[in-house]
Amino acid sequence: MRYFLVFLLLLSFRYTKAQNNKANFELEIINANIGLYGATYSTRSEGIKKMGEEFGFFSQVYFPFQWAVDYESNFNDSLSYQGEYNDRLFLIRPQFLFSVTQQSNVTAGLSIQFSWLLFHQFYIEYASGVVWVEAKKSATDGLSSGFNLNQTLSISQPINNHFTFSFGFNHLSGAHIFDSEANQDALFFGLKYIF
Repeated sequence: MRYFLVFLLLLSFRYTKAQNNKANFELEIINANIGLYGATYSTRSEGIKKMGEEFGFFSQVYFPFQWAVDYESNFNDSLSYQGEYNDRLFLIRPQFLFSVTQQSNVTAGLSIQFSWLLFHQFYIEYASGVVWVEAKKSATDGLSSGFNLNQTLSISQPINNHFTFSFGFNHLSGAHIFDSEANQDALFFGLKYIF
């Protein structure tokens, strides 16, 4: 048993040592990037709207900079453009959000998006932020006027240097923080265009 424990200790030390790679965390200036999506939504209130009954439009406009984490050697490629993510391991990107529902209710605000590389060119993205909702009092799409919290989870893959396909889930809720009763879930899919 003692030799087995020594073997496991040496083995774990070897693999731990082998996995230490120097990384950099850098601020990068990026090309203009906008995402345009079609969405269908539902509310969590009984008998109002179900997924697929109504549709909306959702967009993201990224700020012209991002924070990137990657292996130190990969930052030497900054002069060569390789699409939206430039094959970075992890990105933090601020963005402006805008959406319109079929009932003409409008949402606009800011969020921070975190993008992780899953495997070659596939990224999982999570965004969280605060938005302002301007909704009709008679709205049945789950929105009510005022500040709301916005959460988005999506998967994206660049198609080429200028287009990225994304699909995901968006949740908008007042969370009883800003005295809003909004509560809307949306499924969306669409394209990002990188100038």
